[in-house]
Amino acid sequence: MAMPASLSALTPVERALVEHVESGKLLDLAGDAPIDETAMRSWDESRSVRAQVLRHIIRGRLAGDADPHGLRLRGARIAGRVDLENITSTVALDLRYCLLSEGINARDAHLPAIILKGCRLSNSHEPALDAAGLSAAVFTCSETEITAHSNRGAIRLSSAHLDRLDCSGSKLHNDSGPAFDADSLHIEQEAFLRGGFEAIGSGNRAAVWLRAARIGGSLDCRHAMLRNDFGPALEARVIHIGHGMFLRREFEAIGAGENGTICLRGGHIDGTLDFEGAHLHNPSGPAIDADGLQVGDNVTIDGGFKAVGAGERGTLIFNGGNFGAQLICTDATVCNSSGVALSADRLQVEGNVSLQGELCLTGGGARVTAHLAGLRVGGFFLFSPKELTHRDPQRRLDVNGLVYSGLPKGIDTDSWLQILREGTSEYAAQPYQQLAAAHRAAGHDHEARRILIEQRRAQLHRHALTGRGERAWTRLTGLTLGYGYQPWRALLGLLGVLVVASALAAVLGKHGGLATVQTPGNTTTGRCTLVEYIGVGLDLGSPLISTGARTHCEYTNTTPGAILTVSGWILRLLAWAFATLFIAGFTGAVRKT
Repeated sequence: MAMPASLSALTPVERALVEHVESGKLLDLAGDAPIDETAMRSWDESRSVRAQVLRHIIRGRLAGDADPHGLRLRGARIAGRVDLENITSTVALDLRYCLLSEGINARDAHLPAIILKGCRLSNSHEPALDAAGLSAAVFTCSETEITAHSNRGAIRLSSAHLDRLDCSGSKLHNDSGPAFDADSLHIEQEAFLRGGFEAIGSGNRAAVWLRAARIGGSLDCRHAMLRNDFGPALEARVIHIGHGMFLRREFEAIGAGENGTICLRGGHIDGTLDFEGAHLHNPSGPAIDADGLQVGDNVTIDGGFKAVGAGERGTLIFNGGNFGAQLICTDATVCNSSGVALSADRLQVEGNVSLQGELCLTGGGARVTAHLAGLRVGGFFLFSPKELTHRDPQRRLDVNGLVYSGLPKGIDTDSWLQILREGTSEYAAQPYQQLAAAHRAAGHDHEARRILIEQRRAQLHRHALTGRGERAWTRLTGLTLGYGYQPWRALLGLLGVLVVASALAAVLGKHGGLATVQTPGNTTTGRCTLVEYIGVGLDLGSPLISTGARTHCEYTNTTPGAILTVSGWILRLLAWAFATLFIAGFTGAVRKT
């Protein structure tokens, strides 16, 4: 096979490399000597291999019968940029502890594997590792330091198709764009950005850019650090992950701006989303923006999780999403001095929601600390955070539209009513009705009525009723009927009217207000008996009952008789009013909510 003229004179190291590729052995130029970047830059020609030699070995032009192990090289300095663009080859590239001062171009290449371990890559104007459109079974970039000054990323894997990705322990730095640009990346199995992985980027695009990526297995970012002082740390909008996503165990992310430190808007995760022990910070926007996120299993926010955000939208945003199992938010601290700490508006959780334990939520600004309006919980709702604070105590919580199964856990009914009364910014009927319905379903009818009475009191005291007449009617029905839930109060009022009428008839009757009725056989008048006085009183105070006492004892034309007559009119009106109120309360006609 003809050798390119430029490569006609291979150095001894390059010839050795060709021989090792054909025999399937690793060419180790470092041996037991320590390897760091300082040592790499001091290597002389005896440790140097031209980038063109690597290209022609991969193409099969120098090692015509390459072993399936591929090109395996350790402890070398690569001169020039390795150009594998558009190459289709069966030879894998495996570089360990090598210095590539101009990086690698593997755009649209088709290779069995690219393996970089402990290497140093850099480039002053292009991605240090550009593998956009790469197709490879294995892409490993572990314990490798990559530095670039490109708006296209330090590592570029956009539209690449890989079976497996492992960047564990690598450190990526780019002061002009993303550190890891993998827009529309497709990975059949797992992706590992863990074990000390570090990505520091700059600009509007994220330090790690995974928008529209598809990962068949899990995305594991345990013990990783992502940073971008001018935009998101991780952008994974409309990502699809077949298993779980793990941003936990000393995971740290620092971002800026309205798109959030972690952006998962419209994403789809079939397994678990785990933030255990993560630390997130954004001085000018959300820590997590996950509007419309779909998660098939649990979402876990605990283990000392800390998130600091800013702005009205919130620090943790899960609006309009769907979680297939549980939302567990326990041992966590979430702060926002100018907006919502936790926003779960219209979120649907098929299992339980736990907001309890060492959970501390701190909010500020014009909105509430925990925005749970429209949250639908298929299981139990557990609510007992350690702290739920806001500069305005009545802006701690919004639960209008919150739906859950059973009774709230971790908080008793009185405490829940107290926070509805004192911790919400405005009156809403639904939270009271939800709580009452839960008690009614549990057979606690008395508690259900008490809750609904508390609801009407809140409606009145929090100025939800605007008309004077409506407020007056509500106060009247509250006093006389318990807002329709205690109609026995009207019966007590009716009984009181009867007692007053009987007492009035007895007192005024003895003072000449009542006298016996004259009959044809008896023209004399006299005092009525006590029983007749009481009977007249019952007739005065009852709208429906007649004792017949008036046939034997009637009003006189005296002043006491006149007083008794007028009093009878008033007492009869009161009796009819109490009777009507009782019927209205008993039938529920006044239970306006």
